[in-house]
Amino acid sequence: MVTNRWIPAFSILFFLASIFLVNSQPDRTEFTYLFVFYSLAFASYLALIANRKSLSFKQFVFIAVGAQLISIIFTPNLSIDFYRFLWDGEITLSGYNPFDFTPNELYEQGITEGNSYLNQVYEGIGPMSQSNYSCYPPLNQAYFIIASAFSNSLVVNTILLKLTIIATQLLGAVYLRKILHILNIDVSRMWLLYLNPLWIIECTGNVHFEGVMISLILIAFYFLLQKKEVLGSVFFALAIQIKLIPLMLLPFFYRFLGFWKSTIFYSLTIVIVVGLGFIQLDSTNIANFGESLRLYFQVFEFNSFVLHYYLQYGIAETGWNMTRLYGPHLSRIAVMIIVTLALYGQLTDWKILFKRMTLAYFAYLMLSSTVHPWYLLPMLALSLFTNYSFAILWSFLIFFSYVLYTYEGNSEDIRWFIDLEYVLLLGLFIYELISKKSPLRFLQLEMSKENS
Repeated sequence: MVTNRWIPAFSILFFLASIFLVNSQPDRTEFTYLFVFYSLAFASYLALIANRKSLSFKQFVFIAVGAQLISIIFTPNLSIDFYRFLWDGEITLSGYNPFDFTPNELYEQGITEGNSYLNQVYEGIGPMSQSNYSCYPPLNQAYFIIASAFSNSLVVNTILLKLTIIATQLLGAVYLRKILHILNIDVSRMWLLYLNPLWIIECTGNVHFEGVMISLILIAFYFLLQKKEVLGSVFFALAIQIKLIPLMLLPFFYRFLGFWKSTIFYSLTIVIVVGLGFIQLDSTNIANFGESLRLYFQVFEFNSFVLHYYLQYGIAETGWNMTRLYGPHLSRIAVMIIVTLALYGQLTDWKILFKRMTLAYFAYLMLSSTVHPWYLLPMLALSLFTNYSFAILWSFLIFFSYVLYTYEGNSEDIRWFIDLEYVLLLGLFIYELISKKSPLRFLQLEMSKENS
């Protein structure tokens, strides 16, 4: 018989083993394999969280470090984005601006001739990215440059890219712990994020920069809590320069900080973002950057819910796919919801602020045309400071949107699976919105017995 004291030990073993197995699978179309071992990883993660009183902080650090080390050693298997990151870094070091030329244009100029490494990276990018300009802001490009500066090895440069991500995430973890102390929340709650399999596999395993962006936002939150608006604006601006999505949170600071402090915060944030943008962007290429961003709202559609059925309505009415029209339409609705959440009621309390930011992010994702698994990580981070656990459920369910790659070109054959994802998610969301608590007690917010 397995006693309670053995549950954490078995959970650690299964957690690390399943993280290893998911990362080591080279074929993202092997859905059954991914389903089994990601489910095992997530079940082990929940067991660790449920039994967190049995483990020390150092033991949790050991588990998190182990999972990160496992994720470092494998080439990303679920996403090809890292090829574009390395391409942008390599051509920048060669004297080209990734906002001036598409990979196809540089390839046609012969930039890859005699360079087997750059040819390998170019081939890995894929046709869609090859024909488009970079959509990654200049500070994000700095990570790509660092990773490309020391070798012409895909393996080495990918590992360097992962190490830069982990280094920033480590800094973010330090400040998250400080925030939890200040808000008198049990610091073990940080492991809801840092042991979440989606966080580990997508940020480190698949080299997505949401982890870097979130870490910088957490540092900004810490300084805002300390009433240091200048430092807060610096780190918030840096987060925007990694991914533009933190712009969505800016309206929330107006009522929370008040007129004068928010004016300082906004002004400095805008100046820093624009100033860093001038490193690579100018009047001749900013349109290229904007065009690449517009693709996500007007062309791409992946794992959407509201847009999917909106498009089905449009096809039934007109016979045409109306993504270019309906995508921006839903984006405008999302903006209206976000502004309403930011400007309605009092925002003098951090818990209310985080709650509304979480709801705003949820609305944004529900109305988005493209919802890749790593896109919801910012919402997961914000939810740490709330009693909502629907973000945790979604971090499990959304991983299985990879099934769409198995049925690529025939996604309607598996639409029921995506619908199940959203039905379960919306069911829990509505329950928690009404009850204001999680049905799983161990996922609810706990106040710390110490405030030090």
